[in-house]
Amino acid sequence: MKQKNILIILILIVILFLSAVYFLFFSQETEAKKITENFVAGELLIKLKNHSKIYKIKDLDFNLQDLQTIVLEIPEIEWAEPNYCMRASYLPNDSYYHEQWYLDKVKAPQAWDLTKGGSEDIIIAVLDTGVDIDHPDLKDNIWSNLNELKGDGIDNDNNGYIDDFNGWDFIQNVPNPKPKFNEEYTEGGIHHGTLVSGIAAAVGNNLIGVVGVAWKSKIMPLRVLNSEGTGSIENVIQAVNYAVNNGAKIINLSFVGTNKSYFLAEALKEAWRKGVLIVAAAGNETTGEPVNLNESPNYPICLDENEENFIIGVAAVDNTDRKALFSDYGSNCVDISAPGTRIYGPLVYNPNYDFKEYYGGYWSGTSISAPIVSGLAALVWSINPLFSHKQVQDFILDQTDEIDSINPDFVGELGRGRVNVYKAVEKAYNQLGGVPQNYYIITGAGPGGGPHVRIFDSVGLPKGGFFAYNEDFRGGVSVAGGDVDGDGEDEIITGAGPGGGPHVRIFDLVGLPKGGFFAYNKDFRGGVSVAVGDVDGDGLEEIITGPGKGVESEIKIFDLQGNLKNSFVVYPPKFLGGANVAVGDVDGDGQDEIITGAGPGGGPHVRVFDGQGNFKFHFFAFNKNFLGGVNVAVGDTDADNKDEIIVGVASGASPYIRVFNAEFLLLRLQFLAYSKDFYHGTNIAVADFDGDQQVEIISASGPTTEPRVEIFDSLGNYLSQFYAYARHFHGGVNVATMRAK
Repeated sequence: MKQKNILIILILIVILFLSAVYFLFFSQETEAKKITENFVAGELLIKLKNHSKIYKIKDLDFNLQDLQTIVLEIPEIEWAEPNYCMRASYLPNDSYYHEQWYLDKVKAPQAWDLTKGGSEDIIIAVLDTGVDIDHPDLKDNIWSNLNELKGDGIDNDNNGYIDDFNGWDFIQNVPNPKPKFNEEYTEGGIHHGTLVSGIAAAVGNNLIGVVGVAWKSKIMPLRVLNSEGTGSIENVIQAVNYAVNNGAKIINLSFVGTNKSYFLAEALKEAWRKGVLIVAAAGNETTGEPVNLNESPNYPICLDENEENFIIGVAAVDNTDRKALFSDYGSNCVDISAPGTRIYGPLVYNPNYDFKEYYGGYWSGTSISAPIVSGLAALVWSINPLFSHKQVQDFILDQTDEIDSINPDFVGELGRGRVNVYKAVEKAYNQLGGVPQNYYIITGAGPGGGPHVRIFDSVGLPKGGFFAYNEDFRGGVSVAGGDVDGDGEDEIITGAGPGGGPHVRIFDLVGLPKGGFFAYNKDFRGGVSVAVGDVDGDGLEEIITGPGKGVESEIKIFDLQGNLKNSFVVYPPKFLGGANVAVGDVDGDGQDEIITGAGPGGGPHVRVFDGQGNFKFHFFAFNKNFLGGVNVAVGDTDADNKDEIIVGVASGASPYIRVFNAEFLLLRLQFLAYSKDFYHGTNIAVADFDGDQQVEIISASGPTTEPRVEIFDSLGNYLSQFYAYARHFHGGVNVATMRAK
């Protein structure tokens, strides 16, 4: 920390010195240079190597491009750049008319027959001039931060933003994301974000106003442009990070600038890496000829030129599919086109400032085209929330209507074609590959929290919860799911964590107790690991337990009533580090095996037994010298009707998850659940959420960090994440799955 502070001071000294020299020799030009359309006057953004934070230095009387060149010579600086400006890419409205012609053009009504207007689980972050969150056609679709208490002046969810219940205003740094009239404004600047939001996700089927493409999805309003339609890169970056960290699946960027920002590119790449889809407008020319982006790129749309396509760039066409006269174009940046002329939509209503209409039009611009694509992305994701962002992007870009023949002067310059909502949704719908089994994710708080069990659906929306033991108990709780009473519905099985007696309890989905017993001597306080499976072939699932630290690693098998059916020791008697347990059919014989992972202090030893305790095989999941413990799960990741063994680092090393083929003990897959320098451990579970006969892999963070749950596909590709508890809770998360009713 001291070195970092010293470095910042040195940079400031250099800047002050240069500023003084500049003032002596060039002071007559200073005032003129403060007025610029390309960047915020006198502000430089700086990032140090090996640090994630971006620092802003203000009030500089110096040529910022020259200063950038000088600062980049300092070895400890990774990058520096002016605080570039972005501008909303709208054109003035023409007239008022109640008709959304473009919805029929892109075949949205046919898509709604398959999706019923989308899903409220899918969140579109609109980074814009603000949104009228009280608009009658938007208010029911405005995202709410349920981890925050509205108006109490406290950062309840510990995300760095106080009272951010409906988003954030990054211009004025306040929780109200509405457009502001207490600053200079234009009509277009006031309306822009509200219009964009309505095109994407205005409420449908409510007897008033207009309908959005995804009329059930949620809008996360993030104000990054002022009421004249301009804003800084710094605010955009902060909003991108906010959107990613607070559950947005789609980020809509209906603005452009002419300066390429390294910092914004990195923020958007990170959003893409975390499974967020990014949609950006191509830009408009209101004076002169439209721009060929291959020659004169706009940003952010062109930030991915010559790289992996992590931004869907959108140009505008008219009602005949001809390129809109104002729309910029270019094969390096534009991926798709969408209607963008004579659009009618919701407007900001504030009669105190002579804004007296709830709706209006016509409006034109690529800003209007982009949210059509964002709405389509939300519709596709509503079909299956576990589609990857790359899959959603491919559905959209591969299922378009050809328009090159209508635009012979722009062949290949308008993307893959004009968006077709129905074709993309139908393709996604037909790719489900079967009827998905409905699964829930069960979490148990780790040590330090109460014995709080929570239930979530596959996208992280809470479905219920209860305390498995006395609320004052702070040892945490392990969890498992399975049908232990043979009634066709899964129960939740819990094991008390360290500090409590070895108490195993059984609950139904709503938290009503169905049984319980002590798995080990009542005086044992090391905690209990639990798993469920039919290990004796009698058609009923048993409860399997493994002890925590302090006793030999005796695995026990119980029925619902707590009757002991079998027990055996899995590691040498002198090893007292505990054993983690999982159950699954790893050899394809129709009967479950018991898989154990050694706890902390032992090597990363995984052993496999049948239900009678007969040893079958073993292997080391990681380097033999690793002593941080191994967590285990079991599931079929390759649809071969044999379960693979999935292992995760329990603590003390990078959070690798590995998948082993049990038949040949070959490492099939390895990936990082979190960043490489994350040493908090990962608890793991599996479930086939999408019905493709290949399980998804669920990772929950260990202690001393935020309680984050992440979901990956069977190949380790990131799908989604959520927080199981308040973000300030750092006790870790235990995780399991169960079949829903």
